[in-house]
Amino acid sequence: MTPVPRSELDPLAPMPVLFDALIKEDEHGCVFEKVLTLDGPGVRQQRTTPKWPHHLPGELVIGLTGQAACVFLRRRGLIDASWRGHGVHIMDARYSAPVLLGERFCTRLTLLRARRLLGSLHLRLRYRMWKLAPDGTEIETYRSEQDAIFFPG
Repeated sequence: MTPVPRSELDPLAPMPVLFDALIKEDEHGCVFEKVLTLDGPGVRQQRTTPKWPHHLPGELVIGLTGQAACVFLRRRGLIDASWRGHGVHIMDARYSAPVLLGERFCTRLTLLRARRLLGSLHLRLRYRMWKLAPDGTEIETYRSEQDAIFFPG
């Protein structure tokens, strides 16, 4: 798959997309990539110490999971531009390793369940974020399962 750049993803979400690109997609989910910069929401504002430098903040992780869902659902035709959604329950969220300034990381969204109820769309989603070690092995940085509801506009 040819990467889909941010400029093509942006119209698919209700706010500017923060991922750099969509790099993989199948019927069950998709993978996005991003390099962490000081311009990311909440990154520059962090109070750092020598032992805890700038890193991917939790609020940005949550924002990225929502954007990943919006983009995936729009590309699959499950929602249109008027729909809005929100997370209703995060289960088993784990932050395993930090993503530091300048590091590239990937986010995999997997759609586990989707059902329509009274005009809304109820979802169970799995997320996994990782970065690559110098030897090329994956280092998991975050994983969770989340329930979300999307409503027509």
